Amino acid sequence: MSTQLDRIAIKAKQSPKIRFTSLIHIINPEFLKETWFEMNRKGSPGIDGKTMEEFGSDLDNKINDLYRRLKMKKYQAPPVRRVDIPKGNGKTRPLGIPTVEDRLLQRAVAKILNTIYE
Repeated sequence: MSTQLDRIAIKAKQSPKIRFTSLIHIINPEFLKETWFEMNRKGSPGIDGKTMEEFGSDLDNKINDLYRRLKMKKYQAPPVRRVDIPKGNGKTRPLGIPTVEDRLLQRAVAKILNTIYE
């Protein structure tokens, strides 16, 4: 866990009523790269068709591009690929598969929120 997350965990534990208003500064290229190595590599590709291996092949450039778009407030989550998964009773249930890039960002935000609420 990064030092910044450690500090947030300590603050959250010491003051359970504290309100964290701005945490985007924690998401930087190093944090995104750390998050990347914690992700499941077996995920299906999203609507863009890029696999985990393809994204990881040029990881530094892709993370820096994602970070640049976040910082400039130009990031917009792409559409989610929809797949129907068969259930045991003959029915299906919908499943949304985000792109690898979006999954990475979602995971990074979840790490921060989990640190606060644990």
